[in-house]
Amino acid sequence: MKEPVILCVDDEEIVLESLEIELSEKFGEKYMVEIAQSADEALEIIHEMLEEGRDITVVISDYIMPNVKGDELLKKVHEISPKTIKIMLTGQASMEGVTNAINEARLYRYISKPWQKEDLALTIAEANRTFYQDKLLEEQNQKLSEQNQQLKELNNTLEQKVAERTQEIARKNAELQKKNNNITASIRYAERIQSTMMPNFANIEASYLETFTFFKPKDIVSGDFYWYSQNIGEDRLLITAVDCTGHGVPGAFMSFIGMEQLTEITNVMKVAEADQILNNLHQGVIDILKKEENTVRDGMDMALCIINKQEKTIDFAGAKNSLVYIQNGELHRIRGDKLPIGGKFLDQTTFTKHTIDVSSPTMCYLFTDGYQDQFGGPNGKKFMKSKFRELLLSIHQYPLETQRQILSDTLRNWMSFPVKYGEKYRQIDDILVIGFQVNL
Repeated sequence: MKEPVILCVDDEEIVLESLEIELSEKFGEKYMVEIAQSADEALEIIHEMLEEGRDITVVISDYIMPNVKGDELLKKVHEISPKTIKIMLTGQASMEGVTNAINEARLYRYISKPWQKEDLALTIAEANRTFYQDKLLEEQNQKLSEQNQQLKELNNTLEQKVAERTQEIARKNAELQKKNNNITASIRYAERIQSTMMPNFANIEASYLETFTFFKPKDIVSGDFYWYSQNIGEDRLLITAVDCTGHGVPGAFMSFIGMEQLTEITNVMKVAEADQILNNLHQGVIDILKKEENTVRDGMDMALCIINKQEKTIDFAGAKNSLVYIQNGELHRIRGDKLPIGGKFLDQTTFTKHTIDVSSPTMCYLFTDGYQDQFGGPNGKKFMKSKFRELLLSIHQYPLETQRQILSDTLRNWMSFPVKYGEKYRQIDDILVIGFQVNL
């Protein structure tokens, strides 16, 4: 909102200077104090300020001025800006002039020269309050008048339409409820299919391995999924965490494609190397979605590990997602390649394999971006990658089920800070964290 204006008009420069200094000291922080030495200059300023969209709250005018007297000026001011408060400041005004100003310009007050500083300040302050009270009252009256007219128009037809609309709403609600029930039932069925397709890590046959899974879909079904395979060679185990484009039903469809492709690549094609599995999955997703001729970005971000018991190593390959592992109390991170599986980057056909020694006890974590990107906390910010890694380091020595519970509790507390009116932060994405302890 632009600063409102207090305008002082007097043909004596010393008087104007005194008015400007006193009023600026008192009101300068919130009001613009303008001065004019003639009626013509004052009217020009008024037109200019109104064109700028400023309120002119008060005009203080001397009575005796060349060409146009103060009462005549205030009358013109009233015609241009009726709500502006008009004050006459002079020691020479006749009763006729004051009467004219009162009758034709709604004169607010007459102040004699020389004025008292405190009296002037109080008068202007009260005039400003009066201006905005009148303005508010006028706006409220206008709004009330408009509302009354609207209510009158509505009442003319409301009774006739109430029954029709009530019946129509009831019919539509019944249809929507039926459709919603059918859609929810279908999604629940998809959830059961997705849960069946994602393997249970408790069934992994490996005495050297302990695991936990913290899995929290945003919706009923998820675009994140976890998967493992022991069909990649003797004493070798594949574990992966995958984040498909989107969440909910679209993400779930992509997860079905991902799990089906991983099964074919490992079980049928017998691909057993981490980087080659990603290369084949990348090409398979492109072929299925037939995206060679468009720029659709559907795809997957993922982190994949292959544990080799005999060699006491882990091979890692990633598409945008990283591996975090902790050995001897020190946290390490291996970044995945910067490009996704599928997506629009069709020329990416080779992913990188990284090998780490796990001959000493090693705690590993694979995860999607949902946890670190979740908004919450006292300032409504993301949890962030660095804070997430600090959390993993702080819990890595606990039993794995305890780690899973701490991740759950920390996220719940992070989201429990109120957004507004007591509402808590909503989950913005699917969340998946896999932890596995390797003791070879």
